[in-house]
Amino acid sequence: MTAKTRIAKHVGKVEDLAAFLGAIHGALGGDMSALFRGHRDVQWTLVPAVARQLLTITPPEEAAMLDEFKRRAIPYLESSRDLSETDWLAIAQHHGMPTRLLDWSGSALTALWFAINEPANGKAHAAVWILAYGKSDLMRNDERDGPLAVGRTALVRPRHVSRRITAQDGWFTLHRSHYGDDESPTFVSLETNTAYKKSLFYVTIPPDAFGAMRMQLAQAGVTSAVLYPDLTGVASYVTWRHVCRDDEFSPRLGL
Repeated sequence: MTAKTRIAKHVGKVEDLAAFLGAIHGALGGDMSALFRGHRDVQWTLVPAVARQLLTITPPEEAAMLDEFKRRAIPYLESSRDLSETDWLAIAQHHGMPTRLLDWSGSALTALWFAINEPANGKAHAAVWILAYGKSDLMRNDERDGPLAVGRTALVRPRHVSRRITAQDGWFTLHRSHYGDDESPTFVSLETNTAYKKSLFYVTIPPDAFGAMRMQLAQAGVTSAVLYPDLTGVASYVTWRHVCRDDEFSPRLGL
């Protein structure tokens, strides 16, 4: 991806939490209808995991994966009654199966945490993407039982079928695929899609600001223990509290 192919608007480089929130307010004004997604590297594209596989996942394989997941997952769920196909797709996504869903959050601070929770990828800046939306962008009820056949990119506000979705204020974009034939599906990344020219923005964070902003987020209550409400989140948080990362030495010492 190059600057010429990217349509989304860059709305600022920020180095602290106050500047981050100010940049978002400047991009959206008073509009509260927006979603956020964090990337540790600004060059990463906005395409779903199903499009990032080394080998192409064809439409029949995609449908077969979801069907097999549903059959095998039932013993691990408290209840599988009244789940739509989109609910099943969301559960599979949150447990690591590549789908045509892309994770977003209704919380800008949650997205920032995902962008800077790990040390920088070399000299790459991180990015928090901002997607403004309207009512017509939301998935309709009649589309929820056929997500693989939806002919548009729609926003999905999932039912709270997992505690992580609840804790992270999880949303998704459901991406339509474009087929030359059934063997070669392609997905257009949002940041290069002219349909999103007026609704997609991004903020960048330089790598030397990650450590200090990570600590500011913790002071604001945004930690792995909150975003992952299980023992994995607790273990991650305890490790962070007691093991200093390379980019946190100066902030922790107050230098």
